[in-house]
Amino acid sequence: MSDIAQDNAFALLLKMQEGARKSAPGLPEQTEAAPLWSGLGFRLSGLSLLVSLDQIAEVLVRPEMTRVPGTKRWVRGIANVRGTLLTVIDLAEYFGKPSVAVDDKVRMLVMHVGEFSTGLLVNEVLGLKHFDAERDRRDIAGLDNAVLMHVQTAFMQDNTLWGVFDLRSLTESLTFKHVAA
Repeated sequence: MSDIAQDNAFALLLKMQEGARKSAPGLPEQTEAAPLWSGLGFRLSGLSLLVSLDQIAEVLVRPEMTRVPGTKRWVRGIANVRGTLLTVIDLAEYFGKPSVAVDDKVRMLVMHVGEFSTGLLVNEVLGLKHFDAERDRRDIAGLDNAVLMHVQTAFMQDNTLWGVFDLRSLTESLTFKHVAA
């Protein structure tokens, strides 16, 4: 191919490229996505609660437990979880509510907060929940419930108020630390 033919072919390709750029649809308008807050949803004595994912190590079915004499009623015992002994707490009973029923929905949240590695029995685990951190946030001041003492904030979604339960606050509570009867 001669130099003139190559120049014409190249010029033709440039012209085609220019035409394609002019007729191509534009990129969609870039919008900022709202920040999401994600947590593990669970039910405790009729309340819908969330816990931050960094405070929960795992979720297990209710394990076999050995009762520990001389402890408060809400201390269900100890359980061997893959070679590690965990104290198991009935979280509902700790708050003065009816004990977590023994059924197929009961789960144990294994928390690792600071020095605490403890199993918390809850009525049901509802999976991961995601919320628009700015739009869905609600003030829960004034709600009277012992559990809410450890709830920092809440989110509203599908007509359900989801309280964000703070396990660190729970572990700092003197009543939680004092398990002897």
